[in-house]
Amino acid sequence: MDAKRELQNKIKELFGCGEGILKELLDGNCITKEPVRERSNLKKRISSFLTAKKIDGLSPKTLKNYQEMLGAFAVQVDKHVTKITTDDIRAYIGYLSGRGLKDSSIQTHINTLRSFFAWLDMEDIIKRNPMRKIKSLKIDRIKARRPLSPEELEQLRDGCHTYKEKALVEFLVSSGCRLSEVTGIRVNQVDWQTRSVVVLGKGHKERIVYFSVRAKLMLQEYLTGRKGGEALFASSRTPYEPMSPRAIEKALQKIGDRAGEARRIHPHLMRHTFATNALHGGMDLTVIQHLLGHTDPKTTLIYAELRLDAIKYAYERVIA
Repeated sequence: MDAKRELQNKIKELFGCGEGILKELLDGNCITKEPVRERSNLKKRISSFLTAKKIDGLSPKTLKNYQEMLGAFAVQVDKHVTKITTDDIRAYIGYLSGRGLKDSSIQTHINTLRSFFAWLDMEDIIKRNPMRKIKSLKIDRIKARRPLSPEELEQLRDGCHTYKEKALVEFLVSSGCRLSEVTGIRVNQVDWQTRSVVVLGKGHKERIVYFSVRAKLMLQEYLTGRKGGEALFASSRTPYEPMSPRAIEKALQKIGDRAGEARRIHPHLMRHTFATNALHGGMDLTVIQHLLGHTDPKTTLIYAELRLDAIKYAYERVIA
């Protein structure tokens, strides 16, 4: 039975209309079934992707970043994943650029999308990966990772007002710890004799890190004067919980503002400074790799870009 005849019968049943009235109502009209629209399944696929990555062992912080960036993408490109094109992604990158994001931030979004669509491709959810033609942005990695100079580090120390701030700066710049690692340290884990502590790094891998004599003195002064808390760096208010990653970031930025530093002072910058200073001081690259907790030595090689003064110093020490 065609669509027109089916509709006629239904109208008859509902309203009791005769054939003449039905003919008058329907003549000249083309009646077809409304096509079923393909709903966007992007958010569902993002959720499945995050679950898969959680099973793979990605950290909660990385998963949260993936969720936020892919969520923003889903808001702008609300299409079925099989219908998303390279042009859609290019338009989204243009949208991010129009919002004033830095190239490094845009590249992080690109990397996240590349990981997501590679997973869709691997799972045979899409036939063609739209990220294949999307190139990475050209970013000056050396400039982006430029460590604090000795003068800038001294200015940062001058910007500290409390022993807590001094201890934070000295510990970060002498240990090379990641932000997530610092927040997990408890006072009773610290070996004051060897100035070392076991931290839990990426992939739930433990390693020993060390800190300087100056860091030890600042930490002991800070711990002696504070009211309580089990964490090495604790909140100043009851119940003295461990400082959150965001609280540590804010504390460093506040110190940087006081010191008159134009660029943003953040924990990873302190880690860069530690690694670069260690390299320029003659520490073996494999030792630096271990102290930083890098699985791949190529990651550590980022810091092998030597300054001219370091090259001259190395030559004078060994050859001249």
